[in-house]
Formats: sequence, C-alpha cells, structure tokens
Amino acid sequence: MKSLKISNLNIKNNDKNIVSNLNLSINSGEIVALVGKSGSGKTLSSSALLGFLPKNLNMSGDFYINNTNLKELKTHRYISYIMQNPASAFHPTKTIMGHAKETQKANNKKFNKDEIYQALQTVKLQKDIANLYPFEMSGGMLQRAMIALALLQDTPFLVADECTTDLDLIVQSTILEILSDLARQKNIGILLITHDFGVVAKIANKVFVIDEGKIVEENSVKEIFENPRHDITKELMNAHLNLYKETI
Repeated sequence: MKSLKISNLNIKNNDKNIVSNLNLSINSGEIVALVGKSGSGKTLSSSALLGFLPKNLNMSGDFYINNTNLKELKTHRYISYIMQNPASAFHPTKTIMGHAKETQKANNKKFNKDEIYQALQTVKLQKDIANLYPFEMSGGMLQRAMIALALLQDTPFLVADECTTDLDLIVQSTILEILSDLARQKNIGILLITHDFGVVAKIANKVFVIDEGKIVEENSVKEIFENPRHDITKELMNAHLNLYKETI
C-alpha cells in the first residue's frame, strides 16, 4: 500500500497567508475529498502538490510518497491530474489517439494501441472515440477521455479538481462511478477537490473541509454528515440539501 502525504503546506502572496499549515494524507484505494467554497485554497493546495503553483506565490511544506519526499521523485510518475474544464486541456487539431500517443511518450512508453483502447474501455468509451477530435466530443466524453489519459500514466494517485462541474446529473454520475471503480478495482488513491457535498456523499471515504486556507474540520463521510461541527461545513452541506428543500 502506498500513501501520499501533504505536510505543513503554507502558501503566501507577499506577506498574506493563502494556505496555512495544511496537512492531509491519502492511502491507496482511498478517495479523500478536500471541500471548500470558491477561493478557500483547495485548488491552490492541489496545484502546489502537482507543481503548478503560480510563480508569484511562495510555498513551504513537503509532499511525501510513503516516506520519500516528492522533491526526490518525478511527480508525474506518481500523481496524475484531471481538471474542471477538459476542453481547455486538449489540442484542437489532435485526435484522442494523438493525445494518447503523446502521453505514452511522455511517460517513456512505446506506442501501444491496445493499452489506449483498454483505457478508453475502462472509462466507458468505445475504441473508435480514439479517432475523434475534441470538438467532436461532448464535455462528458472529454472528461472521460482525460481520465483515460491519466490511466496511461499508471500513477498510484490521482487529483480530480471539480471534475463534475457543469456536467448534467447523468454524466456526473457516470464520472463518479468511474472514479469509484478506479479506487476500488485499481487501488488508485484519489484526492477529490470539490465544493459539492453531493459529490462527497457518493464516493468519498474521508473529508477535509477547508476555509480561508485552513483545514477547519476532518472526519469520515458518515461522521461529517451525521455530526457536522464547523459553520462552513454546515453551510456547504445546506447548499447541497437545499436542492432537496432540506436543512441541517
């Protein structure tokens, strides 16, 4: 079993703290949700983990795979990433097969068409999707194609940043089912970045609630839903429950 740990993460813009002393860990096969409102620091925290932090921001803290500092490793060999807006991640003049070839090459793999087809099948896409261009695909299909590309990296961990936003409920359910299957069947540890407790309820094992750059509550999904303690947790949960005319 592998573990991914974020230890004492701090992010500053000049002298202003944006993220303060953030700690969390993920094990193989586990789905951990980092939940917060827009601007809470959840996406910045994942960006720091992935090495995508804007250059105008200063960071301190460490990331570990098991007990090895990620600075000593190649991040892309251990953590793959799927983003909120998949359309912006694909080159408009390259087919999905073209993107898959590039992904294999970037990971020092030989071109393997069968592996690409298998990845597409895992995310419930037919193999002829490989011949399509991004503009020929829906948002849900692109999101699944992005997950397939992540699978080609063979990483033990995956960061999914608001990956169901702006998708209809049926497509959202399909994406969440795929992520759940990856954790359960392939033992991939997933860091789920979201503001939506509906998403959390469906697939997460553990929840960290972030507000103004600080973890304000952490617990199992069951305990969070049965006994939310922090006002921000209650606010986010009520935003979800209000869809069903309920409150806590």
